[in-house]
Amino acid sequence: MKNIFSEYYSPSDAKYSQFLKEGLIALDANVLLAPYKVDSDARKQIFEILTHLKDRLWVPYQAGYEFFKNRPAVMAGEDKVYQSLETPLIAARKKVEEHLKSIAGHPVITPSDTKDILNGIDQIISKIHILQKGRDSRLEDSLRDDAILKKWEDLLDSRIGERPSPESHHAMIETVTKRYTEGTPPGLQDEDKPDNSHGDGILWLQLLDKARVTESPILLITDDVKDDWYRRHGGKTIGPRIELVREMQDSAGVAYYQQPLSFFVQRAGKVLHKPVSEKTVRQVVGASASVISGSAFENAVYSELLTQFPASDITQYVQDFAPVDLAVRVGSAVVGVIVTLDSTLIHRNTGKFLTQAINGRKFDAILLVTPKPLSARHQDFLMNLTEDSPKPLNAVTWHPTRLNSVRLSKAVLSLADQAISTVLRS
Repeated sequence: MKNIFSEYYSPSDAKYSQFLKEGLIALDANVLLAPYKVDSDARKQIFEILTHLKDRLWVPYQAGYEFFKNRPAVMAGEDKVYQSLETPLIAARKKVEEHLKSIAGHPVITPSDTKDILNGIDQIISKIHILQKGRDSRLEDSLRDDAILKKWEDLLDSRIGERPSPESHHAMIETVTKRYTEGTPPGLQDEDKPDNSHGDGILWLQLLDKARVTESPILLITDDVKDDWYRRHGGKTIGPRIELVREMQDSAGVAYYQQPLSFFVQRAGKVLHKPVSEKTVRQVVGASASVISGSAFENAVYSELLTQFPASDITQYVQDFAPVDLAVRVGSAVVGVIVTLDSTLIHRNTGKFLTQAINGRKFDAILLVTPKPLSARHQDFLMNLTEDSPKPLNAVTWHPTRLNSVRLSKAVLSLADQAISTVLRS
């Protein structure tokens, strides 16, 4: 049975040791960026394991390109703190200015008052600009003298895939586009991204090409845990997609396995007799949480709501193309919750679902939950939608690993109160 359905089996300790001793250990961009997100002790333990495996390491060109492209943003702080402060203030100033113009003739608000109000908002925005410039100058120094980059340069010398020619790159894009049309992973969940939508597919093609040349087993370490890379059961990651294991075997004739970095440092550390601490594992898990999968994110939202509301008051909608993912009953009000990884609202269904949920009769209020802040353009979109909405609507940024995330229960309760008040007033 194991010989026929080997792709469903996780490697035994002996097989895993073979990956480490004879295989090629490929590192994705998110793994290259991980050391910037953990403390010095965790970083030291990660690099100790990788140094021991130096002769087996390899980075696809696509992963290296994405590392350098995203490195400044990660070093500056992946949460983009200043941008998240400035964007809503600029949007609010625009709305305040429009409102002040609409009441320009009112005796209570004089032209002087209007000027003072707008100047006050401008001063706050200016203060954020000053803080951001200070951060940018420090970032420039860090980019120029980067100890982590120097460590990677030492470990990965002559171990980066060659840059494809323009013709080769164009051919890979065409191949990936065809794979998306046929529903072939990986990268399917990035198909609608406005930028680098073919990245995962190109990385996979480069892995296949490398495997054909080296004829070595491939162990990919990637924290991209979206459902088009990993297989799950009960919300838990249990291994790579079966299609990937099969394609690697059929196309290159070699074994294939993949792991998130947290799993890798635990298992490889054990095999190499270089165990890592629980603290390091927790930090690595936290560093990779920004690439949480859609299903895992929805499960995390559901679990968070369960800490404040009884299970009998929460409904999960598992069917595809439902207007909402979850619904929470609070007294006489039902708050529909739309959970999306796409904080730009560019995904073809998010805007449609919002409109359907607002216009439907089933929900009294709507809450949009994303792991990253909305862009300025889509904050305006949401604000306009809120003004025209017949029912309360709000969007919150929440992430399961960030302690400063807004409490979802608070957002739900606030919307429910607004919905009940609206009914009572009418």
